[in-house]
Amino acid sequence: MVKTLLASVTAVAATMLLAVGASAGATVQHYNLSMPQQCYQGKFGSTFCVASTGEENVVQTPSGNLSAEINVSSSFVASLNGTVLATGTDSFQEHVLYTIEFTVLQEGAIHETSVATSDGVTCTFSADIHVTGLDLATGTGHIQYSNVSFVCV
Repeated sequence: MVKTLLASVTAVAATMLLAVGASAGATVQHYNLSMPQQCYQGKFGSTFCVASTGEENVVQTPSGNLSAEINVSSSFVASLNGTVLATGTDSFQEHVLYTIEFTVLQEGAIHETSVATSDGVTCTFSADIHVTGLDLATGTGHIQYSNVSFVCV
């Protein structure tokens, strides 16, 4: 769950930071979001390994609008003294269209599925969200649909 939330926040932050870079005049920007497996040692013999593949594409249109698309998948394994405690995968796609000097999110969508298994229990988080006309200055806009679920079996 924390991994899912962190991925969403990171993607939104990356999109906002890239919007500033795209406004500098670049027409098309490609960002590699892939990472080979990295393992981190924790306390008491714990290890956390994560890997990802993905890309972000940002295009500034002649009218000054900004279109961005993120597509990334990741996986993780958490272990303690060599015994696997949890595994998981995440698939995240986001596309946005900003207008009016990046103050209005004309259209935005997030599609995500995250699955984690620990101690024989598998939990799935799914989100399918679509918004239009979200004015970041006034806080107004429309949520066309927001389908979010969290199920463990």
